[in-house]
Amino acid sequence: MKSLFDLWWRTALACALTAACASSEPPPPAQEPDAARDSVVPGTIGLFVAPAPAGVVVAAVAAEGPAGQAGVQVGDVVRSYNGVAVLDTRQFYRLMLDSTPGSSAQVELVRDGSVQRIEVPVKETDTAPRG
Repeated sequence: MKSLFDLWWRTALACALTAACASSEPPPPAQEPDAARDSVVPGTIGLFVAPAPAGVVVAAVAAEGPAGQAGVQVGDVVRSYNGVAVLDTRQFYRLMLDSTPGSSAQVELVRDGSVQRIEVPVKETDTAPRG
């Protein structure tokens, strides 16, 4: 008697499971990821900095880069980037790379003892392989 009950129970369970699966909607088809949404494009303003006692100093400016065209010069001391005080080179590069290409960066710097605020367009960093 027990084996007949087990057979009936397993059959009923299998039927219920089949009915539940058949009545549910199929999952949506897998979609290709949107490359623009799933990728991170670092920003740049075309500056290279070196450590300085008061934060960072501009060591080089890309010839045709946004910072050079905005008027940033070698020797300028960068005090802040988008309102964040710049303490060292690592922090500066992190702030710059985290900037969204197409936006503008507010750079506060000291030149010849006077504070200047310059708006610099952020462009996409060239991440193409070299070689």
